[in-house]
Amino acid sequence: MSFKDTKVIVLKENVLNSWARDFGTFLTFAGLISIGVYLESSALQWVGALIGFFVIACRSISFFNNHKLTISEARKVLDELEAGEAA
Repeated sequence: MSFKDTKVIVLKENVLNSWARDFGTFLTFAGLISIGVYLESSALQWVGALIGFFVIACRSISFFNNHKLTISEARKVLDELEAGEAA
């Protein structure tokens, strides 16, 4: 299976889960930057900033390409994928 064939369907995500995911992402690069400040390592600070910019860019791309489906639409997509595997 190639990467183009990969499809992710999130059936349920509430606001708390979304905020927790965003907070974890923020802690990842903020932690790298703060550890870099603590260790006085400008390289580690730059790595944390670059990871942060990369994450923000990826999130913004996925935000604009986000196709939300209703439950019935998601079932239809899953049925089509299942029928394609059976063939």
